[in-house]
Amino acid sequence: MSPAHVLEPTYDALRRRLIAGDWPVGHRLEAARLAEQLGVSATPVRDALWRLAGERLVESTPGDGFRVPRLDAGDLRTIFAWHHRLMTMAIRWRGGPFPATDIPQGRDGIAERTALLFGAIAATAHNSELMRAVSQAAARLTPYRQIENDVFPDVERELGAIETLAGGASRSVLLEAIGAYHARRKASADRLAELAKSG
Repeated sequence: MSPAHVLEPTYDALRRRLIAGDWPVGHRLEAARLAEQLGVSATPVRDALWRLAGERLVESTPGDGFRVPRLDAGDLRTIFAWHHRLMTMAIRWRGGPFPATDIPQGRDGIAERTALLFGAIAATAHNSELMRAVSQAAARLTPYRQIENDVFPDVERELGAIETLAGGASRSVLLEAIGAYHARRKASADRLAELAKSG
């Protein structure tokens, strides 16, 4: 195992690049090449890739190494359903009126905007385990969220409406909007998976 002072920055750098979508789905992640790019030996890169595989942000195949996961439509529907349940739990976690939520603005497109939006909503639960699960699901969905403009031409409007609701709407209205958001994506999972595969 690599020392923490080398492993942690290596892990953070690879995770950030995965979440930013620097590599397309199915891309082979070669430890030696990544080590050269990061200026470290291959050992902390392999250790970081194994950790990311444990988080299901990369997949490992014996004899083939590590790759950015390629999810099929069924996998996508399952992750969208899981994300929906997590968001429902977050919204219902605390009683009383839903607090007005300040949504940070991202600069890197739909995937980041969506992750920040749902992360901010989940943060209102003040539950670190729930936050971690939402973040993990968001990371796995990033490559598919990056191509949502090709499937949902109105995605900016849709996210804007949810952002407005997160600013102080009733919990039931916010839950309904988030349910509709996830239902659209589950219904379009075949198209999203196909686009990601061909992209």
